[in-house]
Amino acid sequence: MSKLQVIFVPGMASDGRLWQPVIDRLADIAEPTIARCSGDSIADFADEILADAPARFVIAGISMGGYVALEAALRGDARLAGVALLNTNARSASPLQVQRSTALLEDVERGLFDTVADKLAETVAGGKAEVAPLAAAMARAVGRDGYLRQQRAVLARLDRRSELRQIAVPTLVIAGDDDRISPPSFANEIARSVPGAELEIFPGGHLSTVEVPEMVAASLRDWLSSRVQSAA
Repeated sequence: MSKLQVIFVPGMASDGRLWQPVIDRLADIAEPTIARCSGDSIADFADEILADAPARFVIAGISMGGYVALEAALRGDARLAGVALLNTNARSASPLQVQRSTALLEDVERGLFDTVADKLAETVAGGKAEVAPLAAAMARAVGRDGYLRQQRAVLARLDRRSELRQIAVPTLVIAGDDDRISPPSFANEIARSVPGAELEIFPGGHLSTVEVPEMVAASLRDWLSSRVQSAA
């Protein structure tokens, strides 16, 4: 099987390290690109990806990256061969999420970015001591301004549930059974609505690509081989 061009989209305040354990396990079948997400909205992030995308590609997004992947998939671009949505949802931000995230934004604007980076890391790590340091390091690498842009983009995202049936490419949905941010019910919601979507639920929390990379990579490998390549 020739290598597929796969664009990996990180979560908010994270970078390619979030995907690297999976990328390493797919090196023989996937040619990876890490999305930049340097604009000011989810639509901007999708625009960046599509502007530079090759003639045929797959997009895989985790958390915020899933919002971006959904946005790209809903554009109906003929070059898109498949979409993988990990630890994400198709809903707009809830009032509680808006309240909590707005408080974090205010803290950053008051000069408390390092404190916020640690809070974010603890939240997305779900109490896993082995995951939190990586999450904090990635947040600091994205930096204050990058975090502010991405957090505002996430808060302003649209509810896409009514549009999911428009997705016409092979779709893989992955969730963690202990994900407190995007629980499995949200993944089920997507999988039920996207025609022919496949759903996998793995043990773990919100950062499945570093918590259970071997399971995520195996699922992506099987899906790329059996669904994406065969659809071509």
